[in-house]
Amino acid sequence: MNLEGLGQARVDLGFFQRARVQLAKPDLRPAWKESRKPLRADQRDHAKKQSGPDGAWAPRASSTKTRTSGRKRQRKLLGRLPAALTSKYDRRKFTLRSLVKWSLAHWQGGRVGHGAVLPARVFLYASDSVLGTVSGIVARHVAKIFERA
Repeated sequence: MNLEGLGQARVDLGFFQRARVQLAKPDLRPAWKESRKPLRADQRDHAKKQSGPDGAWAPRASSTKTRTSGRKRQRKLLGRLPAALTSKYDRRKFTLRSLVKWSLAHWQGGRVGHGAVLPARVFLYASDSVLGTVSGIVARHVAKIFERA
């Protein structure tokens, strides 16, 4: 290769610098807003299937079944608990949490009021399929940020 007469070469990396600055503190609020719907649907699906990441929830105790057998309509396991959620997000993170004060007792299980023993029923988690969906949404928004730089 003949490099005679080549005094200098200039490479403009301004695009990469701008992209690096944008991606250092990304504003992912649009991605989180779009992710709320599939995340909430995932939580409803857990309640419908009555299962957690480790398998099916423990069934009702026989004493509970006996006490509630006279009711016309049987209540859902955990009632409205899996649907009583609120979401909060900012530029970098998304939080989905239960509005019910005693939800941690259901999550962890253990002894509760009047000595009753609650089995652990993990209801608030993101399944692998919804994590893949949310990852795709976030990747698309990051790509938009990169394109704008």
